Amino acid sequence: MPTTVNPSDVNILVVDDERSIVEIVSDFLSNEGYNVNQAYNGEEALEKVNPDTDLIILDVMMPEMDGFETCKKLRSRVETEMIPIIFLSAKSEVEDQIEGLTIGADDYLTKESGWKDLLVARVKAVLRRAGLEESSVIEEGDLTIYEDEYKAHLRGEDLELTLTEFELLRYLVRHPKKAFTRQQLLETIWRDHMMVTERTVDAHIKNLREKLGDFAEHIQTVRGVGYRFVKEASAEA
Repeated sequence: MPTTVNPSDVNILVVDDERSIVEIVSDFLSNEGYNVNQAYNGEEALEKVNPDTDLIILDVMMPEMDGFETCKKLRSRVETEMIPIIFLSAKSEVEDQIEGLTIGADDYLTKESGWKDLLVARVKAVLRRAGLEESSVIEEGDLTIYEDEYKAHLRGEDLELTLTEFELLRYLVRHPKKAFTRQQLLETIWRDHMMVTERTVDAHIKNLREKLGDFAEHIQTVRGVGYRFVKEASAEA
């Protein structure tokens, strides 16, 4: 496995027979900067996994070879026995979760309400344990973001952000200088919420800037595009 913590060097294999789930998970992980490969059944997963694979997200209920059997085969092979595995399954019984963890999975996430919001956090936690994810604390000048706690401090004071404000700030800070359109931010932060518009982004940016005070100059409006975070507030918008 690579020793770098740069997300662009982390390779994740997503395995699920439901293509819509594969696409959703892949989009979330790609937005975080990870490289994503896809498989749609256990056999294909065994064929696609390779020494560069750093994490596998695995469904349980798949035809022909289910996720449990796939996990057992992965753990039985010297070249794949140490690759972290997260089960992502509609099977939510405690017995299923115990079985998944017993046969060698590193985590088990059920496809219940809120799973999409938990997925990236679980992935980061597993990668950190494997030494493949950077610290969960982001420091940018006077701003400190505590990813695991969903908190942000400015000069030591809690900013008291809403969850959406926190995710918006974290995402912009994680991608300095990159300008995002309002639509891109909607698709990334609000994801599948259908009742929001581009004006929603403007409203949240306005609220976020008010809480940031003079530090808000680091969040710039890019005319005709959207918004970006810059390390040097004097950079041109």
